[in-house]
Amino acid sequence: MHGSQSKTSLIILAALVFWLGTKVAHADDALQDFLAETLTAASGKYNLPAVAAVIQIGGEVVAEAAHGVRARDRQEAVTVDDRWHIGSNTKALTATMIARLVEQEIIRFEDSLAELLPTLANEMDPAYRSITLMQLLANTAGLPALTDGEELSQFETVIKSNPDVVAQRKAIARYYLSEPPTSVAGSFAYSNLGFIIAASIAETRTNKSWEKLISEYVFHPLGINNAGFGAPGSAKIVNQPRGHRKNWWGRLKPVEPDDEHSDNFQAFGPAGTINISLKDWMRFAQDQLDGVHGRGKLLDATTYRKLHTPVTGNYALGWGAAYQPEESGTLLLLTHSGSNGYWLAEIRIMPKRDIIVLSAINSGDAEADEAIKYIRRRIVERLKPYE
Repeated sequence: MHGSQSKTSLIILAALVFWLGTKVAHADDALQDFLAETLTAASGKYNLPAVAAVIQIGGEVVAEAAHGVRARDRQEAVTVDDRWHIGSNTKALTATMIARLVEQEIIRFEDSLAELLPTLANEMDPAYRSITLMQLLANTAGLPALTDGEELSQFETVIKSNPDVVAQRKAIARYYLSEPPTSVAGSFAYSNLGFIIAASIAETRTNKSWEKLISEYVFHPLGINNAGFGAPGSAKIVNQPRGHRKNWWGRLKPVEPDDEHSDNFQAFGPAGTINISLKDWMRFAQDQLDGVHGRGKLLDATTYRKLHTPVTGNYALGWGAAYQPEESGTLLLLTHSGSNGYWLAEIRIMPKRDIIVLSAINSGDAEADEAIKYIRRRIVERLKPYE
């Protein structure tokens, strides 16, 4: 992904100290007004085309708001039902889909790449043969980040000879696993490639594309209907928000969804190309929260725990995660953010207090990054503990 995604995705626990111990009063109209005012203020302060957010407490939406226009210099206003590109937040959905395959005993988290990709084993760099599926999803496999321009250019070279996206992902696995690792196996090094290769393994074992697997194993069971892949909307009408990039004069301009640069390559999907409405994204977030409490719909409680338990540092499987001291084992925060450079989205789940906050912006520059922090800080200050 673009460099901005690496920045936003790696700083996954920046607001943790604000969240811990938060307690929330019952929702009222004032909270709705507060959120609307916060988004309006952020939009003006940070030059945002549009921004939206949803706050859910105890399984109930207590505030939701959207402010701005779908495309700069156009009149169509955003709504709370619009779709937003969520970038690397896709990783949590990919990890959940793979966890369902694990529960079906199609694959195992402990399986090595040599076992999972036997036809490639002899071509792999020896260091990768013992890397496990879990390490791919925990960013500890030693793979390159695939976030800067040079890396993405090489990625394009690998996939351009084949129009079939499943074949492209196989080619990605073949090429990158034959190259030497770029970091020490077992140490954290953020990598989009790990999720792409993990998805390719799932595609090989099921004979279904990642897109079909996400729909079958995540979207459909949760009733998610307002979602898709790549830049949302139609090029003919402004029926969804557009992502935005700066022109030569530093002015944000909308990126049309049919622009070949409106998103990363389709083969990149498992690492970050889902677009989704905040209401449907909340369905996924709530299931993850329910899973912490032993009542999730998609997985067994032990499997949710596996997804949410850090492997190295604070990174779990597609999630940043923080627990209370080991003696209590209480999960305090699940979080991630994502951007393809033209959008920015963030998720915060606090299981101890049953709070979920989703926010999204249809630009992904430094001002958008500051805006997300501003919104987060304002919400945390508002949802303060009882005294």
